[in-house]
Amino acid sequence: MRVAIYARYSSDLQSERSVDDQFALCRERAQREGWRVVGEYADRAVSGASTLNRPDLLRLIADAEARKFDVIFTESLDRLSRSQADIAAFYERAQFNDVRIETLADGVVSELHVGLKGTMSALFLKDLAQKTRRGLVGRVRAGKSPGGRIYGYMSVDGVLTIVPEEAEIIRRIFREYVEGRSPLVIVADLNRERIPAPRGGQWAASTINGSRKRANGVIGNRLYVGEMVFGRQRNIKDPITGKCQKRLCPENEWIVQPMPQLAIVEFEVFAAAQERRKMTCQVRLTQRRRPKHIFSGLVLCGCCGASMIMTNQLRLACSARTNRRTCDNARTITLSEVENRVLRALQKRLLAPEIVAEAVEAYRAERSRLTAERAKAARQHAREVAEIDRKIARVIDIIESKDHSREEARVLGGRIAELERARTALLARTPAPIEDEMLALHPRAAERYRQKVEQSRAALTKGDEAGREAVGLVRELVTKIIVMPTPKGEALHLAVEGDLAVMLEQERSTNEKSVSMVPPPRLERGTSRSTI
Repeated sequence: MRVAIYARYSSDLQSERSVDDQFALCRERAQREGWRVVGEYADRAVSGASTLNRPDLLRLIADAEARKFDVIFTESLDRLSRSQADIAAFYERAQFNDVRIETLADGVVSELHVGLKGTMSALFLKDLAQKTRRGLVGRVRAGKSPGGRIYGYMSVDGVLTIVPEEAEIIRRIFREYVEGRSPLVIVADLNRERIPAPRGGQWAASTINGSRKRANGVIGNRLYVGEMVFGRQRNIKDPITGKCQKRLCPENEWIVQPMPQLAIVEFEVFAAAQERRKMTCQVRLTQRRRPKHIFSGLVLCGCCGASMIMTNQLRLACSARTNRRTCDNARTITLSEVENRVLRALQKRLLAPEIVAEAVEAYRAERSRLTAERAKAARQHAREVAEIDRKIARVIDIIESKDHSREEARVLGGRIAELERARTALLARTPAPIEDEMLALHPRAAERYRQKVEQSRAALTKGDEAGREAVGLVRELVTKIIVMPTPKGEALHLAVEGDLAVMLEQERSTNEKSVSMVPPPRLERGTSRSTI
């Protein structure tokens, strides 16, 4: 009887001797039975929850299908798998290939063993996960770390202490972020100064940003204001790939444990950072998967409407003609010519006197609106603070009006403490003072507008952050560029459609190649908007 022995242990916390011990027991039994061991297979420090991440088990299955042995011998059925579905599928494949499964614990494995043992193993995994989570929750409740490295702290037997050097870097990040510096600029400075990132190596903008939904990243980590948050996500195994995926848990299921002794950043600074993060919760232009060129995907053929694509000569050609020969438009144009002509036309029109006046007026109106909103918020905030003060005064009057029992005094004292906490939290959210000069329009606003337009035009040719933001702005204003074929020898005509186009009239000049600004069908005149 040809026998293949399989052994496995689950965790790197277990001894590697576990595999050797399993092999020794199985060999001893095989020798007593007179079996011939023809192969040994082992997966070390791998969970039995899936069969897809175990190379030696997959090799065992392949050799079984090749009929290299007659029996698969192992210590117990859960060494092969703890997944109910996997062990049933494994058993069926072994049966199909006339290979018997036998274990030290149960002897020859049958359908009954597969059903009962598979169910028990699946329940074991579920119970183990619950116990593990309960243990981690207990550590958090006891004021200890549930595990993992947290930048700014060091752990000794689960007890966290602040690392002063890293804490200063955290304060610096929060301070610069609140002041308006972008994460890209912040990490560029940190990397230039060779300050190690949390996991070593270089800093990345994602290290600071993190995920707003998962409340992580440096600026989202509430431990920096003295609150340990646990249970934000759970791991679930994909039954097809065997890989773990992280799923976000509802916020009402998160466990928040106060740890004021670990606060690094002041609450007001943290709150200001969250407010800025909320305002810029969309993925930043510099973090998006940006188009390769300014107008990538926006240039269309004027004959058939197909996209214009880059050829190996770095020219734009109709994709329908290039790939399918279904269009008669054989004219091509360089990408640089399209960019230069369209950007030149945009800049010229954006600097038209009426457009400048409209932009300045829009600026003034927006400033007035923001000031009115802040004034309203300040009045509401003052009313809320006054209401809490009145409630505190009423409780004090009750206390002074007569003698109270110990229990009544305890309740009234607790009520005052509760109101004081609410007042402190409310004062921490005090709106910034309203500056009178916010209403005043800068006398050089029109000139600044012109400078901004010219700077954006220049920045588009560079690789700096201003250039990337300008690319995003232009792509918001321009929805499509239609390349219209002209007689051979004449420059191709470009028609631009977009939100900005409704405020621009068609322009033709005998001295320059034509670019007409065409409003898209979905917009009407008078609904134009311009963002500079």
